[in-house]
Order: sequence, then structure tokens, then C-alpha cells
Amino acid sequence: MAEIYLLAFCLQLAVAPVLYLVDRPLLGGLNLLCLAGYVVALVLHRRLFVATALTIKLSTFLVFVIIGIAITADSSSLIYYLLFAEVELMLADLRRRTKILATGCLIALSFGVLHLPPLHGTGATLSTVDVLLSDLGLGLVFVMLCVVILRMLTITDRHEYRYRRDAMHDSLTRVLNRRAIFERASFYWRAQRDFVVVLVDADHFKNINDNHGHTAGDAVLRHLARLLRQSLRDEDSVGRVGGEEFLLLLPDTSKRDALTAATRIRKRLALHPCRFDGIELPVTLSMGIATSDEGLHLRDLIELADRRLYAAKDAGRDRMMTEGFTDKTASDNAERLVQGVERALETGDA
Repeated sequence: MAEIYLLAFCLQLAVAPVLYLVDRPLLGGLNLLCLAGYVVALVLHRRLFVATALTIKLSTFLVFVIIGIAITADSSSLIYYLLFAEVELMLADLRRRTKILATGCLIALSFGVLHLPPLHGTGATLSTVDVLLSDLGLGLVFVMLCVVILRMLTITDRHEYRYRRDAMHDSLTRVLNRRAIFERASFYWRAQRDFVVVLVDADHFKNINDNHGHTAGDAVLRHLARLLRQSLRDEDSVGRVGGEEFLLLLPDTSKRDALTAATRIRKRLALHPCRFDGIELPVTLSMGIATSDEGLHLRDLIELADRRLYAAKDAGRDRMMTEGFTDKTASDNAERLVQGVERALETGDA
């Protein structure tokens, strides 16, 4: 609304000298009144007096329009001015009841002005100047409507993008959240697309939180997420599925290529450890890797990758497991992940 007030001020400021040049001093004076009203409305709006600001803005605008129509005896353009007033009214942060009542007043006003006789001394025939002024006014109304609608679309697109981003991404690390990464894995599975699942866990992460605080732990997680994204291809996906646990999806990838990617991640992390408040916070990664052809269901694949991850941790951490453990009982963590898959996808066939 503040932008609308400012735009209206600029447009009518540009029109001000025209009204005096064509010898319409009354309209020129009313135009100056409008400009003053817009300034007051803008100040009040910024101080959160929304209803008062809109009342002043619309009142000065409508007085200017109505008297202008009475002078020129051209009521055909009234609907366009009132249409823009209605747009402003609907965009304002007012109660629904207030908007409905104000709309009724605009409708009543329109009927009254349509039958308003011209002021004394003015003829019913429009002069060339009046026609030009009428056309100029209508043109400015359409410019205002165009700008307002385009601005609304921009704001809507921006909010939709933020909503989608927030709905699909982890708020701390900005990688995909659990639901989004599991939905993507399910999509690959239903499409019968070959892919590799890599479960990544930060070793001894609890020690970082205990020794340096949770703020340092958050910094490590953000560093890991950024490093994972930078180490993978554009078509690969990174999701956070636990406190310090990430899931990587590598479509159209062999186990050997996945192993190469995992090795690249570990080497990069060793070369670029996280630094927080001037302190180096080194962390290593344990990984469990499974390919899409190693399970009959998606949950089998998640469980297998999790068993290999915990086998890597049991074997001393800071390593990868890509083979074996196909027949062992699922760990508690695997059950948690699988339940997460099913809750995220809201289906029982995961």
C-alpha cells in the first residue's frame, strides 16, 4: 500500500503542471490537495494507522475525480477511477466487514455521480482539452493498475517460492528435509530408475555439542551440508534425515562411481574442516552405501544403507561400507528412518 501511495503521488505530481497549462486552475488546486493527502496518508500508513491513511487517500482522490467529472460533464470514465479505488480498498489491511461496507459506499457513490449535473457555467459538450484530460486520466489509471497487478504477481511469486523452499528444505542446513528427500527417492523407485543411496553420519558429533556448544554444532552441520552439495553433481540430491545424519541420492550412478564420490567428500572435508570463532572443528564421516537393485522395496534399501553405516561406525568410524550385511536384522535407527519414509510419503508401499 505504501508503494501505491508513492506511485499515485508521482503520477499526479507529473500531471500538476499540465492542469495549469491547459487553464484548469480548479483541477490544479484539487490536484495539489490530492498530493498533500497522499503525503499524509503515506506518513500515517508507515505509522500503522492503516484505516485512517486509506480514508484520507481515497477521500482526496475521489473529491478530485468527482469534481473533475462534474466540470467536464464526462461521467463515462468514473467506473475506471472507482475500479482502482476498489483495488486499493481490497489490498488494504482492513477487516472484511469494513471492506464490504466501503465497497457498498463506492457503489452508491458511483450511481450518484453518474446522474450528477455539470457545474454551473459548463456545457454538456466536451471540449478538446477536456477530452485530452479525460484520456490522460484514464491512461494513468491503467498504468497504476498495471503496476499494481505486476507488483502483486511479483510478491505472490516470491512468497510461493519461499513457501516451497521452506516446505522442502531443512531450516538449518538448507538442504532437502526428510520428507522431500524421501519423496524424491520414492519417485526414483516408482520410475524404476537406477540410483544409489548414501547414508552419511558425522562421527562423534555429540562431543562437539558438549565441548563447544550447540551453536558450534550448528555451524558444523551447515558446513557439512554445504560441502556435500559442492561435492556432488547438479542432479544429485542431499537431504537431512536426522540430527547429524544426511542422505544422498545419486541417480544413474554405479556403486563404483558412488564410492568415488564418497571418497571425494571425505578428502574434501579433511582439507577444509569447519572453523567456528577461530577454532577448527574437525569431523569425520561414516557412510553406508546401497544401490537400488539391492532391495525389493525402498525400505529394504534404506535399511541396508543404514546397516552398512553402523557397520562402518562399529569398524572404527571414518570409513565407508558398500558390501555385505544384507541378511542382518534392521537397527533401531533403520526402523526410525523407514518409519520416517512411510510417514513422509503417507503410504504403506514404501
